[in-house]
Amino acid sequence: MPASETKTTPMQMGAEPGVPFDAGVLVSWWRLAGVDTLAHTQAESWLKAPLADEPPVARQPARHLPVQFKGDRLPAQSGGERLPAKRGETFDTVASLADLEAVVRATFPRAPLADGNPQSGVMLIGAGPAADDFTTGKPFSGPAGRLLDNMLRAIGLDRTSSYLALAAPRWNRPTPPPPDAYAADAALIRAQIRLAAPRIVLLLGSGAVESLTGNRTPIGRLRGQWLTIDQIPALATFNPGYLLRRPEDKRLAWADLLAFRQRLSQ
Repeated sequence: MPASETKTTPMQMGAEPGVPFDAGVLVSWWRLAGVDTLAHTQAESWLKAPLADEPPVARQPARHLPVQFKGDRLPAQSGGERLPAKRGETFDTVASLADLEAVVRATFPRAPLADGNPQSGVMLIGAGPAADDFTTGKPFSGPAGRLLDNMLRAIGLDRTSSYLALAAPRWNRPTPPPPDAYAADAALIRAQIRLAAPRIVLLLGSGAVESLTGNRTPIGRLRGQWLTIDQIPALATFNPGYLLRRPEDKRLAWADLLAFRQRLSQ
């Protein structure tokens, strides 16, 4: 019988001498088990020099290099200087969103500061940038942004009838911002809220909720509840990036959107 037709279970392969070996069955078993990457059994340094008889391997530079906080300073974005996270930093003298954007982009030209219509009266606030946001310079630009567009469309809104912002737009990595990043951008997002003057806010995820309200309740328990930001009603719900990973919670997000739409129409 050809090897490809051998009926061998993964548990039998190699268990005893004489058992036929079928590589195709083994690979299929690995795939079903969730294996998607081959790795050595021993740790290997990725920085070691190649052997004399090995050609050098060309590696693409990482798009976002890992950085660490030092003191009270945020990591710099490519093309910009480090921006100190000064205690008491304020944007109270900035008179318009255009001026605010100019101030931010002077040192962080790729910061995804905002998108949409700041005169709409509707403001959505997420946590930090996603990878695609650094390319477009706008928040919610990738897959999570497309899901958010669909969510807005379902309640009769879009980016021309809402204003999108981030609680930590100057955090320069596509990872959840640390507390330092939220603290550094607290005055910035407060200035955006002051200048846009929304009459209702949708808080997308626990990062946005905690940074603007101080509420540390897990978003799974807090979602659907109305909070206040500078006397503005704000509804907490899931971040669309989370919904991509947990689509079973979309039904809860839909209930939140309906509540948001009802409050908006009052």
